Formats: sequence, structure tokens, C-alpha cells
Amino acid sequence: MEIPEGEFFQSKIFQKEVLRYLGYRGNEADESVISQIALVSKEAAADINAKNIFGIWDCQAGTDTVTLGEINIKSRDLACHLHGCSHAVLLAATLGTGADTLLRRYSALDMEKALIAQAVCTAMIERYCDTVVCETARSPRLDGLYPTSRFSPGYGDFDISWQKDMLRLLNAEKCIALSLSDGYMLIPSKSVTAVVGFSGEKTDSGEKCKRCANTHCEYRKVM
Repeated sequence: MEIPEGEFFQSKIFQKEVLRYLGYRGNEADESVISQIALVSKEAAADINAKNIFGIWDCQAGTDTVTLGEINIKSRDLACHLHGCSHAVLLAATLGTGADTLLRRYSALDMEKALIAQAVCTAMIERYCDTVVCETARSPRLDGLYPTSRFSPGYGDFDISWQKDMLRLLNAEKCIALSLSDGYMLIPSKSVTAVVGFSGEKTDSGEKCKRCANTHCEYRKVM
């Protein structure tokens, strides 16, 4: 699946997403910042090679455990998120090594652009993951079901170490060259693993920030 068309990354919608990650909340960004976002977005869109892999499993959510395939995840927050879901998608997505190369280059040359590039790449991987979820929802196995928002290791009590099992189940290292460091950080860095539940009840999956247990997250606030 391709990342959204390059024109999208020059749009006002994408610009607003990047500004949110840069910490602008209701404050006007000056023309210099706007032009930098446009420049960095164009360069990033040319350099990235986005890839993803996902799988669908039967889902059983208890009070504080979730069974997905052969793994039993201990997490009250994930169990709550998947309450009522009969199926769940495990997904992994990455912008590839090109994004990391771009970030290193800016970090060595221009710290202001480096900060903007971090925000741009974060907005890109988030947008890409949204397109992946839309694709998974078209699977015949999920016909008539509705997705929850994405829920990633590191949210609430869903321990980040579960990424190891998720990547193993998806064979992500072989399929999309996505691996983990000893500290369970994803390599390449602009990558995401997540669980998406599917149930017969339509949920407000668009308000993922409001559903997240991390009430102190700086990105939770509305611009």
C-alpha cells in the first residue's frame, strides 16, 4: 500500500497536523515555519519508502487480559479498548530508512529543520497507519464489523515489550525490514505497531486522543 499522494503533504490539513506535533495550539505560525514545513514535507515524501504488514486474529478480551492468536496479553487498558470485539488486527508500518536518513541529515545541519522534520515524519506515519486501517477493514473476514482506534504498545499499561511478539507474529523483520532494539524501540524509528479491534458496534474511532489513557500527553490538547 502506498503512502497518500504527495499533494496531500502540501495541504492545509497536513500542515495543521504537523503544527500540532510542533506544539502550536491556537497560535499562528509565521510564514517562515509554514514554508519550512512545505519544504521538509516535499523532501520527506520523496525519500520515504513506506511499508506495512497486518494480520487478523480472533479476539477474546477479558477483564485484564487479551488473547490474540497464540499470545495472551496482560493489559487492562487494552482489554477495555477491545471490549466487545470479536476480531483484532495486528499491524506494523514504517516509513523506512529514508526517514531516519533525512532526520540525521537535518540534525547535523539545521536544528530548526530537524524539529520540523520530526513533526512531519510523525504526521506522515500516523496518516499512513490510518490508510492501512482503512485497507484492513475491507477484508471479507471483517465484513459488517467496525474498527476501534489504534492502540499501540506503550499506551497505558500495554507494555512496550509486547512489540517483540507482535513483530514475530507478523514476521515483520523479513517482510518489511522492521526490527527492535534491545530496549524495544522500533528500527527504523518512524514506525508503528498497533492493535485495532473490530466489533459489530460502531465506535468513534476518530477520537483516539480522547480515548487514550495518557491524560498528560501534550498532543492531547486541541490546537
